[in-house]
Amino acid sequence: MEFDPDRSYNQPLRDFVKRTVVDEVEDIIFAPNSNIRIWYNFQVESYAKHSHTAAEVVIPVENGYKYIADGRKFHLNCGDILIIPPSIPHEVECDNEGKRFVFLFELDFLKRMYDFDDLSEFLKEPQLVNTITHPDTYKKIYNLFLEIVEIYFNYTSKLYEMSIFARLTEIFAILAQDESSLKMVNLTNDKQHKNFYKFKSLIAYINTHYMDNISLEYAATFVGFSKFHFARMFKDFTNSSFYDYLCHRRITAAKTLLEDDSLSITEVGRMCGFTNQSTFTRSFSAHAGCTPSKYRQQLRLSRS
Repeated sequence: MEFDPDRSYNQPLRDFVKRTVVDEVEDIIFAPNSNIRIWYNFQVESYAKHSHTAAEVVIPVENGYKYIADGRKFHLNCGDILIIPPSIPHEVECDNEGKRFVFLFELDFLKRMYDFDDLSEFLKEPQLVNTITHPDTYKKIYNLFLEIVEIYFNYTSKLYEMSIFARLTEIFAILAQDESSLKMVNLTNDKQHKNFYKFKSLIAYINTHYMDNISLEYAATFVGFSKFHFARMFKDFTNSSFYDYLCHRRITAAKTLLEDDSLSITEVGRMCGFTNQSTFTRSFSAHAGCTPSKYRQQLRLSRS
């Protein structure tokens, strides 16, 4: 399923009246008699820091978008999915044209489900879902959100809420399974359990900020260990050294960006955190088995 840029996405049942924010708390007005609201947003407009009791999901479908959620900056690319749990303060910085879908959901129904514990850690902080953070499940999750968009905007006089929440439940079931697989790590005591979530949070940070200059010293400080102790524990946790893991994430992102022929090889390397072309080429070749130029040529041949 693909986004249709020529379609008009009008609110079902009735148009939105007014946005109300008091003391940085927004009063969410869902679609009448429902637990959902979806915006098709194309305004070049920033939104000051606020929070609300609904979960918020944003998916840029044309150009990028900038969010600051819980103090973390997210530079969203087209197709990225940012999930902001209820009551998390966030703001939007928008200084360029673009289009995006913004979903607002009431999620209390999930808490009554038996396996909600598998999802609860995931919903404690903002989460980025894309081909890098969730390579095996991203496409399925993205398509389910587009199905929700189709159901929501397809009718003007009725809202098929059960169909929407059936897909939303499937999305969170996929994410819960991803979380559950992480918990299969053998944690023998409370200290190991605490360290597990410290490193899990760091991994999420790296997956989001791989393009930044993240040093081993900074990463060690992030989880509260000396750099020597950190290096050993990171390898125990990921079966990889810190710099190998960071480089792998950058190369994974580069492979996606190389599909865009409008970007030069140099631009791709810079966007993925490589400070010079030679380092990018050497690192890419080591991880992918060929140079970035050769990889792009192979992509073009596969499309022809």
